[in-house]
Amino acid sequence: MNFLFLFVHAVQDLLPLELAITFGLVLFALSWVRPRRMVSLPQTRLRTATLTWAGVAGSLLVVVVATAVSAIAVSTSDVSGYDGWWRRPAPLFAATLVVAAAAVALRRIPLPAPGERSIVPRRPWHAFASRTLLWISGITATLLALTAVWQIAIARTAPEDGPFFGNVPDYTNLPIYMSFNSGYGYLSGAGWPNHLATLVALALACTVFFAVLHTDANRPVFARSTASSVRSERELTARLFTFILLGGLITTLGAVWMHTGSSGQALVGLDEQWVSDNQSYPRILVAGGYDAIARPMNLLGYALQAGGVAFLLRLAVDTARAALATRRSRLATPEHEISTNGPQR
Repeated sequence: MNFLFLFVHAVQDLLPLELAITFGLVLFALSWVRPRRMVSLPQTRLRTATLTWAGVAGSLLVVVVATAVSAIAVSTSDVSGYDGWWRRPAPLFAATLVVAAAAVALRRIPLPAPGERSIVPRRPWHAFASRTLLWISGITATLLALTAVWQIAIARTAPEDGPFFGNVPDYTNLPIYMSFNSGYGYLSGAGWPNHLATLVALALACTVFFAVLHTDANRPVFARSTASSVRSERELTARLFTFILLGGLITTLGAVWMHTGSSGQALVGLDEQWVSDNQSYPRILVAGGYDAIARPMNLLGYALQAGGVAFLLRLAVDTARAALATRRSRLATPEHEISTNGPQR
């Protein structure tokens, strides 16, 4: 039993729970209870190659970024009170970069000549996107935006002589403080220095997402292509891009909730009672303004950050599985059957 206890502590020292990959690997392993792939890839060669790189390398890039920034947060203390302003939105920014790069690669695929194009009406940006995934992504983005706006709204400046509680960074005249128990003191960790970058990353992600889906939905198609084949490849593309951005959104929301939940859990003990010459305990504990939701928010943050990483790991593996399945299917399909759907694009 002592050996097991020491082993668990050694693992925790090596991979603390604050590290995105730690709990993420556990959830990733549990995800194989449902082994069915969550993505498929189209049969068109160039599009398949681009989506494979985006799904595998892109998802792993977001995981690496999330793990790296969480490791920095674990290994360093917040000296300024807003050191983590760039770390929390980093996974979302990385996911946005992956989707944008994949969209640029898709634009390099040759288009049909004007005389070979099918005449179709202009489609809205969400024409081929899953409504369920759009709702989930929208709710996640809304929660992230509301959290950041709320933390900016409750922030204020503080006098240099305090009093300050919780994690006390170097003093600054920037609005990074929130009131502790109706003016009893101040806690750091709020304000636009901490959360403005998150809102910027979210706005950038939404802009790129809308632009990419709108461009791909209205990309010219060959007149010989069937409507079902075009719809299938566009739906699979939109699904993969949505998954990548959703993974970044969930991971960033988890990091933000871990931060805000941790900041709101400060307690101040009053009326100490001494039980010995060197030991005492407070009779009264004073909590902060949103202490009632701070701990649940912090714990949900751990789960969301790990869930986002596990989701991206599973997406990378499932994309690789889909690429192998597509390759086997292409090899098994006679050449004359492939050619009936138009050129490989």
